[in-house]
Amino acid sequence: MNITKTPFVYQATIGVVIAFLIYLMLLNFGYIDFDVSDLLIFYSFSVYTVSLAAVLGGILIGMFIATRALSNQGFTPFEVSMLKLRDDVHNLQKELKSISKVLENDKNDKENGK
Repeated sequence: MNITKTPFVYQATIGVVIAFLIYLMLLNFGYIDFDVSDLLIFYSFSVYTVSLAAVLGGILIGMFIATRALSNQGFTPFEVSMLKLRDDVHNLQKELKSISKVLENDKNDKENGK
């Protein structure tokens, strides 16, 4: 993937995140001294960042749910294949349980017969 072909907003977001991580590392290793006002600014920025991520995530999840609820079509081919796979796994689990019961009964019969 060529980083220069990505949108500018994506590049800026990655740059801000990397700068923030470098700042945190320098802060943890003691290269940056901080006082109470710096700590207050840091916590305010953290609360703002988490709140922003929560709101944006809620909006995106809401859009996804609304799109799925309002669509008139059925499941996508991928979803259909995943549902079939889930049924196959469930059927295999049932078969394994029945085989293990038979083997357990045979083992108990052998132990009781000896």
